[in-house]
Amino acid sequence: MSNPLRFLALALVLGAAVALGGEPGKGPPKKMPAEETRFVKVPFYNPTTGELEWLVLAAKVAPDPGNPRVLVGATVKIIGYRDGKPQTATAKKGTVNTDTRSATLEGDVVMELQDKEGQAIRVEADDLFWDNKNGTASTRGQVKIVRPGSTITGEGLRLWVTKVPDEKGRSERTGELVIGQRVRAEMLAGAEVGLFPGALAEGAGDQPIVVTCDGSLAASRSELGATFRDNVRATHGKQTLTCDVLTLWLRPVPGVEGKADGKAELDRVEATGDVRLDDARTVAVADVVHWSREQGSTRLVGRPAEIRWDNGNRLVAGLIHRMGDGSEIVCSSTPEFPRDVYLLAHTVDRASGPPGGRGPYHLRVADIGDWPAFVAALVKQGTANAPSPGKRLWEQLPEDTRTILQSAAAGNVLGDRRKGGIVGALNDILRKPGFYREADFKGVTLSPEAVELLKLEPKATEETQVRKLNRLLLHAAFPGQIAKAPEAGPEKPK
Repeated sequence: MSNPLRFLALALVLGAAVALGGEPGKGPPKKMPAEETRFVKVPFYNPTTGELEWLVLAAKVAPDPGNPRVLVGATVKIIGYRDGKPQTATAKKGTVNTDTRSATLEGDVVMELQDKEGQAIRVEADDLFWDNKNGTASTRGQVKIVRPGSTITGEGLRLWVTKVPDEKGRSERTGELVIGQRVRAEMLAGAEVGLFPGALAEGAGDQPIVVTCDGSLAASRSELGATFRDNVRATHGKQTLTCDVLTLWLRPVPGVEGKADGKAELDRVEATGDVRLDDARTVAVADVVHWSREQGSTRLVGRPAEIRWDNGNRLVAGLIHRMGDGSEIVCSSTPEFPRDVYLLAHTVDRASGPPGGRGPYHLRVADIGDWPAFVAALVKQGTANAPSPGKRLWEQLPEDTRTILQSAAAGNVLGDRRKGGIVGALNDILRKPGFYREADFKGVTLSPEAVELLKLEPKATEETQVRKLNRLLLHAAFPGQIAKAPEAGPEKPK
């Protein structure tokens, strides 16, 4: 069935006809009402089943003195029922053309609809025009669209709400919308990935992806796609993307028992025209950027494309293909940029810890021999309720490091840069006294060296001894995953 607005003209006409003794379903009387009719309430029933499908209420209905084919309703409310679910449209005022059965709603217009999954959709505007011929609702003014997980605002709206053939013969455009300019969209709070490369946007947490543009937004519910144009800016956590045109494709997330519940996640992203992506650690610039969840990679194409790291490294090529979180990069020239790949690299050890902090008990990336097993064990222990060495570490790790570990445990690629960041956070913990707690290490077999160091008076323990003890504890807690520290020669405990 059509949207309730499609029946606004019919309903108000029926209201006038009923008030004057006319018969519902036979159209308006030949003579328009000379005076207003108050408190109009018109039900519309399915002729086959007899079920109530539409209910229209208006404080009053009267003819327009300047146009006998237009009726005016005040305090209009339309309630439609689709599969037993109410769909409503309200406004302070409504006008109807009885020939075209198109209508205009004015003043605090609110449409409250439900989609196929039963998700509520609310449209707010100062005025709204219903074009019965084309099956669209539109406004030139400010509009706000709210549904679970997203809010969109802008100026000017055209929304296709019924199956009406357009000029190209297409009939199924239901759910398509275009917002004309000055768009702001908030969506996908708690998204598993950022706008691009394959790891969670650091610091994003439950923040939504926010996209703004000076130009238009065109969205299609059937294709689950949205295109933003002109001076586009998108942010998520520490990631910022700017470009001329941005298109996002979503995919539904299966709900309970595999059923769709209206939730969605990013599936593909394409940005074109002066693209710049900044995640606080790297800056990427290109003419075109593609990201695909299925491929788990990002492609940057330009004349040339370039990535700049915060350690001074630079990579320039016609095509830069980043795998996963950037741990693997494939580059090549292109017809538009046929030159060779250019790379400027500096060596920086991100796991070096604080100045002067290196030593024989300093943990390195290479000391963790089985990263997948270590990450899985640490996340499992850290998120459990029972005390354990992993729980003790988890409590002291920074929130962004815990987020990266959980993302890796879920199957996302963990690149060398993020491994270095995790090791750096572990070194910060291992250089501090007080890491050992008996309840956390119950059932863990400690080496004789660790047992002897635990007997020392904490206040009289040297920093090197603290590091050695904590490294021994870490090795005992994750056997086979973390290498034993090399000997540093004899030590003289105080």
